[in-house]
Amino acid sequence: REGEGVFISPRTMNMIKSASDSAEIVSIVFSPEILWQDIDSPVYSKTIMPLMSSKEGLISLSSRSAKKIEYLYGIVTEKLFAYELEARDILSSIILFLIRERGENPEKVPEFRNERLLKMVSFIKDHYMDDIHLKDIASSALVSDREALRTFQKSLGVSPVQFLITHRLSEAAKLLENSQFNIEEIADKTGFESPSHFSRLFKRSYSLTPTQYRNWFLKS
Repeated sequence: REGEGVFISPRTMNMIKSASDSAEIVSIVFSPEILWQDIDSPVYSKTIMPLMSSKEGLISLSSRSAKKIEYLYGIVTEKLFAYELEARDILSSIILFLIRERGENPEKVPEFRNERLLKMVSFIKDHYMDDIHLKDIASSALVSDREALRTFQKSLGVSPVQFLITHRLSEAAKLLENSQFNIEEIADKTGFESPSHFSRLFKRSYSLTPTQYRNWFLKS
């Protein structure tokens, strides 16, 4: 709802959907090192690391912290001289409040988890390069095909197969950026039935052919 916020820990699957056409969603992505650069220090391991590796994945922010996110976004967008220092201070205050709030009132921290969904997503990420189908994804969480479809649609707004294709394309994009594999090899390594099928879906999603995408990335 309006004014609410959420902290999402690294490597946590998430998708945000607007509740209305007029809604504005503010998102701040940051590296833990911006809070404390010495990642080997006791301070980092005692306070920051537990939050970043939280099993809860998604943690509700207080209205106070959510309001600060909006202000922080304005600073980052405006980019006045030395804005990075002010942005870091505000972000640190948000994280400090969240750490203290969780430490003092752990029972107030809601847990947003769908174990079936997590199992199916993990299965997709572990086997996307293989010839898998809806029944395989559903079986990984011991549910029916229909229940798998319902779970994905309700939580992510896509079908399991659509999620699988999107993940395959994302992995293919990484190989285009960071490897010397040709298009046929990348299609095979990411589970597509043929290079032509891969190229067609990639262009539909990225508005560039795989070759065009690789050339664009190398020039950027």
